[in-house]
Amino acid sequence: MRSTADSQVLIVGAGPGGLLLACELALAGVTCTVLERRTTPSVQSRATGLQPRTLELLAMRGLVGDFLKAGSPRDHYRVTVGRARVGLTHLDTAYQQLGICRQSVTEGILEDRARSLGVHVERGVQVLDVRQSLDSVVVRVSRDGRTEELRVPWVVGFDGVRSTVRETAGIGFPGKTYPYNVMAGDVRLARTPEDGMLVKVSREGLVVAIDFGDGTWRMGAVDRRPPRPMDEPATLEELRDMLTRIFGYDLHPYDATYTARFKFHNRHATEYRRGRILIGGDAAHTHAPLGAQGLNISCQDAVNLGWKLASVIRHGAPEALLDTYERERRPIATRVLRATDRGMHMLMSPALPLRAIRRAVVPTVTTLPVTHRLLAGQISNLAFSYPPARPDRHAKLVGQRLPDTPVRHEDGSLRPLFDLFRSGRFVLLDQTDGQFEPVHEQWPDQVLTARVRLEGPPHVAAHDLVLSRPDGYCAWAGSRRDTEGLRAALREWCGPRAVPAAA
Repeated sequence: MRSTADSQVLIVGAGPGGLLLACELALAGVTCTVLERRTTPSVQSRATGLQPRTLELLAMRGLVGDFLKAGSPRDHYRVTVGRARVGLTHLDTAYQQLGICRQSVTEGILEDRARSLGVHVERGVQVLDVRQSLDSVVVRVSRDGRTEELRVPWVVGFDGVRSTVRETAGIGFPGKTYPYNVMAGDVRLARTPEDGMLVKVSREGLVVAIDFGDGTWRMGAVDRRPPRPMDEPATLEELRDMLTRIFGYDLHPYDATYTARFKFHNRHATEYRRGRILIGGDAAHTHAPLGAQGLNISCQDAVNLGWKLASVIRHGAPEALLDTYERERRPIATRVLRATDRGMHMLMSPALPLRAIRRAVVPTVTTLPVTHRLLAGQISNLAFSYPPARPDRHAKLVGQRLPDTPVRHEDGSLRPLFDLFRSGRFVLLDQTDGQFEPVHEQWPDQVLTARVRLEGPPHVAAHDLVLSRPDGYCAWAGSRRDTEGLRAALREWCGPRAVPAAA
């Protein structure tokens, strides 16, 4: 048996979620290895849209500039049902856009970041199964034609819909597969659609059309015919036929750099953690890609899990902290699965009553200010929050996302709040000029204290002290007199006392 004593966590899958989790763990000082069955990095575009909340998380780690430089922004979604249009420019964020960035580029940026932090990414390794004991997980792998066994303390599967980690750990994945024919391609078009971020709906099916900004379009087509065999070649001619039937005219696609055949599923894992094995991303939940949610939910899973697993490994936090990963992330995935399932049913149904409802409801929802704001908040992921385990009427901010409000530092400079999150630690915003008992000093490696003045929204600035989690959600807020409340929050999230970090 081969020992992997230098890796505290083994991550299966070098997609965006797995790589971002590796970055988070390495930033916190956890040694980890990423195993990927592909022998070379993917060149496929696959998932393409980075939602505003994901861009915020990347900004907290100083990475967002790389993605914005490599991508093409779209500030709305257009749906060809009446005048339906969901705009993002009113959102309370600096990133009022869907960042269009090919998944191959996303993975490249994240892999470079992971390697710079000391993560070992090993390709050409297929995980065959996992089994665990009280204090470790044995992972059986195939590499170079040989079967080996690796022993590690923790395993996380970000290995997709057909997750080996999930299946061999005995975690269920109930749900359904949609009975539609689905194709996608990256092509040039002789005749382009009327909008660069378009959902085209017709009696024949639907097309999601995305302009990459370089003359290439992603065309994802879903029609009502039975699905073709997955091993049947996905040809440009077949995609052209699907597009023509749905649009009602020929777009003349050519120069295809990528074509693929898919099945759409709606499935949710029965649990996200079984002992020392955890799962995230498509291994935990999968849905139809309406609204560009899958990649983003996966990345947000990774950031939520990363600091918690690091706290357990490096700082002695109780393993019960890991149970909050599923408690917080499952309701969000459930909401997304339900919404995309309703969307597929509404947009794909040929039934006359549903078609009539579609024509009436979709434009109304997207034009009324209240429902438009709600829809944009959900699509952008900015409306997601984590209800506290023990609700406190005096701290309504707890569990809410903190906006990137300007903060004035002791030297008089005004800088974005997110700049304080580069180290991946908790951030204690102190507006008391240091006039409170420094209870946070019991957790020196986990909490960054910033003596600042918040220039941002009143619901944040009204508190003397605001403790933020490493993922930018409020862990506690209160007055300078409530030192016991702050201490209790730190014990809850960081462990009962300071534990020297492992070498």
